Amino acid sequence: MEQTTARIKWFFRPGGIILAVLCVGPLALPLVWLSPALRKKDKAIITILLVVLTIWLAKASIRLYGLLLKELEDLQNILGK
Repeated sequence: MEQTTARIKWFFRPGGIILAVLCVGPLALPLVWLSPALRKKDKAIITILLVVLTIWLAKASIRLYGLLLKELEDLQNILGK
């Protein structure tokens, strides 16, 4: 891996992939799978982790949205509207 890292473009290197995942989340998966710097096992692990994280964050967002709606309704009841 060290020998080929010098010829690999920055966005295919592990640091570039981490940056892409932090910026665009699961939309960075094509970079993961096209990267010659990662083994197939690493690509599969990263994909599974990103999918699980995305599903968890989506469920947490939906739950938070429900809680916020309930709080807004309670606030409106308190204010008498």
